[in-house]
Amino acid sequence: PWDYDNVNNRIYACNNAGAFLRWDNPQSGNTTTVIPVGDFAGQNVSAVQVSPYTQNRVFLGMGAGRVVRADDAHTAAPTTTVITPTGATGYVNCIAVGSSDQHLLAIYSNYNINNIWRSSDGGATWTACDGNLPNMPVRWALFHPDSDTRAFIATETGVWETDLLNGT
Repeated sequence: PWDYDNVNNRIYACNNAGAFLRWDNPQSGNTTTVIPVGDFAGQNVSAVQVSPYTQNRVFLGMGAGRVVRADDAHTAAPTTTVITPTGATGYVNCIAVGSSDQHLLAIYSNYNINNIWRSSDGGATWTACDGNLPNMPVRWALFHPDSDTRAFIATETGVWETDLLNGT
């Protein structure tokens, strides 16, 4: 997994357990830097989302369930904050940002778990939002461009849409 920061011309990607990779000037440069992060707790990066609102902010999901926000990710020692939803378990397949960094989706991919978690306060608190989806892994999601209460949800059985993320 990786994401491109089109403002600063960098790619952020999975690397080794407990670290992410930053690739500066990917069109013509070959400079990559491995950034170790203690808040990863030895986990591998499984989802990457560059903030379109805050420069050098990257949201990273882990293969064993953690979600971490990295500020100043362009430096050798970014400031990181664990923002994992309380009660969430499984493989983080996607992190989506809505109309600001306050509106986040964390998507977990497995059976018998809450797969869709929504935050409207930057990850301080989360709400499970699986609603009436069948018991199946969710692969990806993104906010509807017109509203942070609406989303498109990609599952193993197809793409779903909801008009009210926190509704029934």
